[in-house]
Amino acid sequence: MQNDNKAINICQIIKEESVDIYFQPVISTKMRSIVGLEALARGFCHSSGEMIMPNLLFRLAEEHNLTLELDRLCRKKALEKFRQVYSQNKEMLLFLNFDTSIIDLGVVGSGHLLDQVKHAGINPRNIVLEIIESKVNNVSELQRFINAHKELGFLFALDDIGCGYSNLDRIAFVKPDLIKADRALVKNINQDYYKQEVLKSLVNLSQKIGALVVAEGVEKEEETIMALKIGVDMLQGFYFAKPTSKTECSAELYTRIAEVSRNFKNHMIDQLHAKRQLHRIYDLLIKKFCDKLSELTIDEFDRLLHKVVNSQPNLECIYILNEAGIQVSDTFCNQDKLTGRQGFFFKPAPRGTDHSLKEYYYLLANTGLSKYTTEPYISLASGNLCITISTFFQSYDGKNYILCIDGYSPL
Repeated sequence: MQNDNKAINICQIIKEESVDIYFQPVISTKMRSIVGLEALARGFCHSSGEMIMPNLLFRLAEEHNLTLELDRLCRKKALEKFRQVYSQNKEMLLFLNFDTSIIDLGVVGSGHLLDQVKHAGINPRNIVLEIIESKVNNVSELQRFINAHKELGFLFALDDIGCGYSNLDRIAFVKPDLIKADRALVKNINQDYYKQEVLKSLVNLSQKIGALVVAEGVEKEEETIMALKIGVDMLQGFYFAKPTSKTECSAELYTRIAEVSRNFKNHMIDQLHAKRQLHRIYDLLIKKFCDKLSELTIDEFDRLLHKVVNSQPNLECIYILNEAGIQVSDTFCNQDKLTGRQGFFFKPAPRGTDHSLKEYYYLLANTGLSKYTTEPYISLASGNLCITISTFFQSYDGKNYILCIDGYSPL
């Protein structure tokens, strides 16, 4: 709802504690359960009768130098309301947004947060403090705050990772227990290979440092499935539930969790079958090519490659290397597969190109494998997501070469 800022008396809101707490669940499909609730504050303006969203609420508080008072009030309300949930489920987590700008007000060491949690009768180990480190100026005090509260059992989550102003060095600084991938990164991730790779890198990093990843802002099943496929641990967003003032979770939410778990399992099984089928096609294709190439000399390679490149719908490019990794044929591409991303970066490699640093060469040449298949990557020849399959063959005159096929890779 739109509010007239002048009509909103932030002092009155704080004095009268006119703040309500909405909860949005954090989901684990692996556990098929709700692992936590994020507390989201909403102000209430008596003069207009309208709800005030948190961004406006905190902006008004900042303008009136009341950020600390509002932050403490929101935490108090959240803890009071969460106590009803905690009394029935001692494993439920409460995600609390913590405005780190108050660190600059000299609050470190006050013990106010711990006192609030104790007064609510909640174990600090059930509290996840979501912080945006970039909002604080006194970094050493923030570090002291984090260390002191970790010793008390509080968990820390880095929020908004993947949005415009987040930096990965925050991860090393905070050493978070959880990392929340921002909705800007998750939105339409099922259609965006680059977002997928960014999230995949974040998941890999988190696994190495012992943190869990929450994908925020999921609104569609396709986004949910892709996030799970990449390896996120938890999910949060409108696809499961919008923030609600109720403390109990609906039966529809549990139905949705079970549905997503089932659909994800079926999706992965379908993907496995599709990959197996695709690799069977490639195996037959490679055997066919190698049998024909073994009847030819190097001078005859190009003629065969040109003939077959457009005859296979899953094939994008085909080329041949010698034992040293140097390309001895031209690169022949299926013209229907080229994206138009031609130029300095995206163009087929010419004869004479050195591929010795490419994994499809050095892992094949140095491991004794008869065939090697890469992970999906963006092809510099076509601009498409592809895999490269490489295999040795022997020509008619007894020399060893490597056949390389760039093929379609399903997301």
